[in-house]
Amino acid sequence: MQWNARPITLALALFAATSAHAQDADPTVSANGPHGTSQLAPDDRRYDAVGYAAVRPLGAVALAVSPALPVESYAEVTALDSGRTILVRITEASEVPGAIAALSEGAAGQLGVPADRLVAVRIRAVRPSTEDQAALRSAGAAQPRIDSPPALLRALRLQLPPQPDTSAPLPPPPPAQPDPIADVIPHPVENVAIPAKPRPAPKGAVPKPAQGRYLVQVAALSSLQRAQALAQKLQGFVKAGGGLYRVQLGPFATEAAAERARAEAVRAGFGDARRTTVR
Repeated sequence: MQWNARPITLALALFAATSAHAQDADPTVSANGPHGTSQLAPDDRRYDAVGYAAVRPLGAVALAVSPALPVESYAEVTALDSGRTILVRITEASEVPGAIAALSEGAAGQLGVPADRLVAVRIRAVRPSTEDQAALRSAGAAQPRIDSPPALLRALRLQLPPQPDTSAPLPPPPPAQPDPIADVIPHPVENVAIPAKPRPAPKGAVPKPAQGRYLVQVAALSSLQRAQALAQKLQGFVKAGGGLYRVQLGPFATEAAAERARAEAVRAGFGDARRTTVR
């Protein structure tokens, strides 16, 4: 008995054509998407918004205020006029009247946007590399991001809400916090430790002498009064030398205890806090 191979061959050809057509209809079925240092993990908060951002006097680092993202998280901000994209650190989760976020002067400078009016942006929550996180926490700059392509920018601009009335002045920014790092004063100061005013101890408590070899340096100030006030607030002490008054915490018996104190100082807004040892 002879087999006719023609019908079988025709059926296989039709199946292959149908499969190819299905793939052409949806090319993202088997795609995993791009992977990089700023991609979200499956359990991360997927925040992606288009709107307007204000500029506030938050300093030269790329920082942002967002009511929708937690403090000490990170986001990529894209200027919708140029497509330029940068990485910012969220330092405050509060409302920004008339905008979805507020950017620092440093972030506005990196984006190349004006600081005197609202700017159209896209803000996307990301998880950057540990190197980029450390750079932003230490007042540095993250690695450059790839600019958004024109086709994506056109689609994002269509999602913009009506622009707020720019004829009315923007609400005044909150008062700027004092810079933890001040200019070096020209007059030398004797290298002696200046204790901050101690807090009253509870009745019946016996103060224990500080022991340990690890310290945390929070800030270096040119004003003794400001240094003492900060040391009292953080329950630390002041050490003068080299024309500056250094606010330090400790000493701590273990390196782990010093690291916990340094992390708390960073969360309090002192990103330059670092560990050191008693000399």
